[in-house]
Amino acid sequence: KIARAWLGAFPKDDAARLALLRVLLADGRSNEALGHMQALLEQDGGPQMVAQVFRALADLPDGAARLDLLQQLSRQFPKNPYVFYYLGLMAKEQGKVTLAVDAFDRAIALDGNWRELELMQAQVLASIGKLQEARKVMDKMTTRYPQDTNVLSAYVDMLAAHYQWQDALPLALRWQELQPHDSAVRQLVAQLYASAGNFPAASQAFRELLDARRIDLNSYLFFVANAAERAGQTDTAVSMLGKVSKDSTRYLQAQEQLALLAFRRGAYDSAQTRFAALRQDFPDDAQVLDTYLIEAAQLQQAKQWKRLETLLQEALARYPDQVDLLYVLAEYHAARGQIEDAAAQFAKILAIDPANIDALNAYGYLLLTQTDDAEKAAQLIEEAIKLYPDSPAIQDSYGWLLFRQGKTEEALSWLRRAYAAYRSNEISAHYIEVLYATGEKALAQEVYRYERQGQPDNTPLKEIGKKLKLNDDKKK
Repeated sequence: KIARAWLGAFPKDDAARLALLRVLLADGRSNEALGHMQALLEQDGGPQMVAQVFRALADLPDGAARLDLLQQLSRQFPKNPYVFYYLGLMAKEQGKVTLAVDAFDRAIALDGNWRELELMQAQVLASIGKLQEARKVMDKMTTRYPQDTNVLSAYVDMLAAHYQWQDALPLALRWQELQPHDSAVRQLVAQLYASAGNFPAASQAFRELLDARRIDLNSYLFFVANAAERAGQTDTAVSMLGKVSKDSTRYLQAQEQLALLAFRRGAYDSAQTRFAALRQDFPDDAQVLDTYLIEAAQLQQAKQWKRLETLLQEALARYPDQVDLLYVLAEYHAARGQIEDAAAQFAKILAIDPANIDALNAYGYLLLTQTDDAEKAAQLIEEAIKLYPDSPAIQDSYGWLLFRQGKTEEALSWLRRAYAAYRSNEISAHYIEVLYATGEKALAQEVYRYERQGQPDNTPLKEIGKKLKLNDDKKK
């Protein structure tokens, strides 16, 4: 009533109309709110007013309704680039990446000299695997704005996120030239050398940080050890990690890394002995549970089933009904083909914690992929996506369900959302397969190429590459 009285007394006062707009949105009255949005933008369609309208939308509890209002505004103001920018921004936040790309494209067509908008467009393109298109946008930007550290930072982050470390290095070095005393940039350069497998350059860069007292000795040892490992110099890595002092905050990480290196060499006894020692040295329950889970993941990856079974028995004896351990036990049964036992463990987790989204999703995915109970699988996965539509793992399962049901285009939409948010495990492989099935074979090949570079041990990626002969395409 107060807001209406204010606007009634001052009908041309933007502050009064914005106040009423926020009240209406907080009350969920979208249709009436839309009329006031239109009135505000008809009076002033500039960037500040559009930004205020966008901020007001945060008062509307329903995210889908917020997005719908912006879509309606974009249709009513088709020549306003700011409306399309904020539509793209909200669509990106909600994982609607296709809508975000289209909105940013429209905004750039209306105003091609908007630096932040171009950055957003490139980031969204990269998030759905269109890295080459994104790089074209970023190359133009770094040419136009060679000293803009925000542009350089965004480009470096994009390339590093897609495992293009060697290509990111010249940009990071340019950034370092512009900010030579920024220790975070110098450390980024050192990490990029390490990721790219250039051990001499990484070692030198970390040494310079140590000499300048930007990192301590134990951090230096830990970082150089990781660089040595990336370069295949395992003996050097082991030697450096062994020198990290026990009173250092890096000690736990160093010991875990030594155990992981032992796993990779197949020295399972040595690796497990190290984890057992860590549980003695760090008896805090959270740390102990963490080491159990890391060790179990390594044993599962190595298919050391007897060792894993023994470890889980020990862990569950110490932490009965701990849901993370029960989840690993369910995965163990599933991997061994013991479907009924796996299903029983997932059901047990849900009895303990009915809101456990990981178990709900994994149970449905297990039934979908390893049983003939498609109806039950669909029921569980559809329940999960209704409850948690923003979870990448559930988006992936739901997309895969749709793909198995023959709804390929709808499946691609959900898998694209999942991939944009999280690219590990089976998500990348599912996205690649459905891209290929919908005819986007070149994009499937592009995504496969850099995901395999960054995730060489990802079994689902290896399998999809073999199934679709993507490695053969690469050789050609």
